[in-house]
Amino acid sequence: MQKHALMQRIIEQLLPEERCLFSEYQIEALHRSALSLPKRNHAINVRLSIPFPGKGIYLVLFAGKELRSKKRLLADRDFQVLPRVVLLLISLLGCATIFGLAYSQRILANNQRNASSLNKSSDVIHPTVVPFKYDQEQCETSFREWRDGECIDYEHDHTF
Repeated sequence: MQKHALMQRIIEQLLPEERCLFSEYQIEALHRSALSLPKRNHAINVRLSIPFPGKGIYLVLFAGKELRSKKRLLADRDFQVLPRVVLLLISLLGCATIFGLAYSQRILANNQRNASSLNKSSDVIHPTVVPFKYDQEQCETSFREWRDGECIDYEHDHTF
């Protein structure tokens, strides 16, 4: 006979003196009963295994239509889970928003600081050697100056 895994674990958890109170017929009836339970298909069934140093962790997310009665929900106190999850998600969203705003302000401040320093040094000349111009003719035809065997560009933008 096919055995139901959960029922097998439950029976194995019983103390030997408790287990011997069940006849073989009763144990088989429990397995048959567990196997005949309808399987629940959830609208969302996500299972993720995340490698982690040591053993690793897993995440399971099920979502679907609630089939339990209000009386059972109140007895299980599951009605308190949804507000906690919503509060957690709103808190995470708020933290992410604050972080994003702070980060964007930091980027804007850095850009303004860089722009002001560029404006102050715009009249400073930053000559550079132009690569791939190996002779005087190539250099001078590109409106640059040949000096000491190198092609020099005096209009070089130092922010490039």
